[in-house]
Amino acid sequence: MKTKAKSVEECTTLFEIEVPKETIDKAFEDMYAQFAKSANIPGFRVGKAPKELVRKYYPKEAKKEVMNQVIPGAYQKAVEEHKIEPIGYPEITDLIFEEGKTMTFKAKVDTRPKFKLKNYKGIQIDKKKAAVKGEDINKAIENLREYNAKYVAAEDRPIQLNDYVVSDLECVVDGRSAHKKRENLWLYADKESLMSGLTEKMIGMKKGEERDIEVALPEKYPDKTLAGKIAKYHVNVKDIKVRSLPSVDDEFAKDLGKENLEQLKKEIAEALEKKMVSDSEIAMENQLLSKLIDENSFAVPSNLIKKQAHLMIEDAKAKLQEKGFKKEDLDKKDDEFTGRFKDDAARRVRLMFILDRIATDETIEADDKDLENAYKAISIQTGKNEKEIKDYYEKEALKDNLLERIREEKTIEFLLKNADIKEKD
Repeated sequence: MKTKAKSVEECTTLFEIEVPKETIDKAFEDMYAQFAKSANIPGFRVGKAPKELVRKYYPKEAKKEVMNQVIPGAYQKAVEEHKIEPIGYPEITDLIFEEGKTMTFKAKVDTRPKFKLKNYKGIQIDKKKAAVKGEDINKAIENLREYNAKYVAAEDRPIQLNDYVVSDLECVVDGRSAHKKRENLWLYADKESLMSGLTEKMIGMKKGEERDIEVALPEKYPDKTLAGKIAKYHVNVKDIKVRSLPSVDDEFAKDLGKENLEQLKKEIAEALEKKMVSDSEIAMENQLLSKLIDENSFAVPSNLIKKQAHLMIEDAKAKLQEKGFKKEDLDKKDDEFTGRFKDDAARRVRLMFILDRIATDETIEADDKDLENAYKAISIQTGKNEKEIKDYYEKEALKDNLLERIREEKTIEFLLKNADIKEKD
């Protein structure tokens, strides 16, 4: 067998492979011999037909099986011969294959990058102290007051600034209805609100009053086709409400299920400290990984970058759709997303190789016990039983991916234990 290998781009190798006629002939002979054992040909008992007839009845089947057998074997020999570390499956092209002739084909495959790993122990990391201040607790309590505010009907008076107005609203732009009539819509009468132009002109209206109001829609109006245009609103004020915040006292704490205000503040402080510790750990991990990437610069396979970017783009789109963006609008911005995520995708792929090398050098592996702990954690998060989760991962062939993720997490944990951590305020 003859093979050639050349680098066609960073971390991509192209093989040119030639399988001699003798090897192809032998493969066909063996394949026809296998078919002959179970060949069902008219006039002969199963498995008793002459080889010549087997060749006549099963040429396509034999060719397919020989191809599926010879190509992988020839490719693997080429990989071993040229000492290449492939990633994933090769792309087979330019196949020339006929019975009784030499087979030739090309195989292009991504390869593992070669790089010299910089020192990864003793990386300097800053750690923020988890110190809860009185102002942090007060802010949290204020947020609770906002969340538990009550909206009471205003006294018999017209709309004032900072009122909440319950209204029916119709909107016409360029002589056409801009949207369906909105009933019982809450509007906040504030100069900084998105609908400030409208609510300012509603000041002075009374409950039960109707009015036509003309305003320019803001440039940041959600519907871009209407942004900046003149809109004519027909407003029907149905109610005027004032937000009432609860007092910060024991009664407020009891309404939240606590014994008193002191217990509420204590639990808030504990929750804030726990969050600060968690945020600090995430920040330390991000520092560590960022420094690892910055200190180890090398090329990675472009196909892996594209795949990683695609995953990041789809994840970003899904989150934006949850916020109300339309899928068709997001799909039109694929080029923009690709440009935005390309560099981050390359860094993420590079990090994958860095962590893999460190895990290999430090003999860090994920075992069955780690896997069971992972199933247990997923069970707690999802509310599903562990057996159901385990069966799903095995059925969907996701077990190896989970093991790889656990190995990566253990490697990061190892790096943090060996980092030079300095605590700061």
